Amino acid sequence: MRELILLLAISVLAALVSYWTCRLTCRWGVLDLPDGERKFQSAPVPRLGGVGVLAGIFAVVAVAGVLHAVQPLLIGSDFLPGGVRTVAVALAASLLFAAIGAADDITDLNATLKLGLLLAVCIGAPLLGVAAPAIESPFGDLTTPLILVAGSALWLLVFTNATNFMDGSNGLAMGTLAIMFAGLGASLKLGESAHFPPGLIAPVGAIAGFLILNMRGKLYAGDVGAFGVSGLFAGLALISGLPVWTIATLALPVLVDTLLTLAMRARRGESLFTAHRDHAYQALIKSGWSAPEVALVWWGLAAACATGASIAAAGGGALPFTLFVCLTVVLSGGWIAVQRACRQMVAGV
Repeated sequence: MRELILLLAISVLAALVSYWTCRLTCRWGVLDLPDGERKFQSAPVPRLGGVGVLAGIFAVVAVAGVLHAVQPLLIGSDFLPGGVRTVAVALAASLLFAAIGAADDITDLNATLKLGLLLAVCIGAPLLGVAAPAIESPFGDLTTPLILVAGSALWLLVFTNATNFMDGSNGLAMGTLAIMFAGLGASLKLGESAHFPPGLIAPVGAIAGFLILNMRGKLYAGDVGAFGVSGLFAGLALISGLPVWTIATLALPVLVDTLLTLAMRARRGESLFTAHRDHAYQALIKSGWSAPEVALVWWGLAAACATGASIAAAGGGALPFTLFVCLTVVLSGGWIAVQRACRQMVAGV
C-alpha cells in the first residue's frame, strides 16, 4: 500500500507540474509551422511541450532528493535505476539532449552542428559510466570496455534520433515513451532486482500532463521533448542492469518503424536526411487514420513489447534474446503489411 501511495503521489506531482508548465510554453511564441512535406498540421502549433514534460520529471527528482536528505527511509537511494553517480550523469545527459533540441526548435540549428553536439553527448555519457555492463549474445557475453562504450554511444544516438523521427503525430512518440518507462520499471520488478524504482513513474505522469494538450493538437513536444525524454529513457535503461535485449525489446515500436523506413528509402536511392512521410504511422495517416487512432496502435505495440520484456526479464537465460528476435520479426512483418495496404488504399482513391 505504501508503495502504491508513493507511485500515485509521484504521478500526480509530475502531471501537475508538466501540465501547467506546458500551458506556460504555449505563450512563448515558438511555433511549429506547416511545411507541406513531413508535417500534417494545417496551422502553426506551439512546440516546446517537452519543457513541461522535463519540468515534471525533474520536479519529482528534486523533491525526492530533498526528502531523501531529510528522511532516507522515506525515499531510498534506489529511486531511479543505477548508482547515484551514474543516475546523475544520465540526468545531466538528458538535459544536454534537451538543450540541443531546444536550440534546434528555437533557432533551427545547422544539421552538421546538431549532429556533432549529439555525438558529443552520446560518447561522453558512456565514458562517464552510462554504459551497459555487458552485451549478451548466444555466443557469450561481450564485456570489453571499448565495445561497451561504443555500443552504448550508438544506442543513445540511434534511439534519440529514432524517437525524434517518430514525433510527427499527436500522442505517438511521447505516449509510447511513457509505456516504455513503465515497462522498464516492470521488467526490473520482475527481474533480478525485484524492485520497481519509483522515479520511473514520474515520466509517465509528466507525459500524461503533456498529452492533455497534445492530444487536442494544442501543443507539440518539439525536439526538446523528443531528445530530452528519449535520452533519459535510453540512459536509465543502460544503467538499469537489464539485459540489452530486454531494453531493445522495449524500444521496438520506435526502432522497427524508423530503421525499416530508412532502409526502404536507402534502397530507393532517396536521401535519409530530408523530410518525408514514409514511416508506417505516416502511411496510416495518409490513408485516412486519425492521429488518436494511430497513437492507440503504437501504444498497444508498446504495451505488448513491455509485456514481452517483463516476461523475458522474469525468465532470464536465453529468453530475452529469443523474445527480442520473435517480436522483431512480428513487428517487421506488420510494418511491411501496413506499408503495402496503405499504398494500395491511397492508389485506389
